[in-house]
Amino acid sequence: TENINRYLVHFKEEINYRLAEIAKGFTQLKKEGFCVDVIAPQGAIYLTIKIDLTGKKKANGSTLESQADVTQYLLDEAKLAIVPFYAFGAEKNSPWYRLSVGTCKKEEIPEFLGLLKEALMKLS
Repeated sequence: TENINRYLVHFKEEINYRLAEIAKGFTQLKKEGFCVDVIAPQGAIYLTIKIDLTGKKKANGSTLESQADVTQYLLDEAKLAIVPFYAFGAEKNSPWYRLSVGTCKKEEIPEFLGLLKEALMKLS
């Protein structure tokens, strides 16, 4: 029982760290003027994030015309797999997503945020 309790305390600390660091990264991106937002972590292993890029132009001149285009762009350019809120009943054009930190290693957070920032910087 003691070992399990020790493991659970460590596990929860690791999850909370990842949630807080990613939320901090999204807050910084928002301060830098990017069209993103985040709701403060509320427990579990998910963050609610907003990435509002419809209408933005990619480097090749094509436009992100729908939220589906945004989701695909983020996967292609930032290697970011997130779940659109329409999967939970929201409108198809909702810019809100669910991001899981369950499989994210804390050492990977700076790289992931850097890739996201690079992808955002490529848009006009």
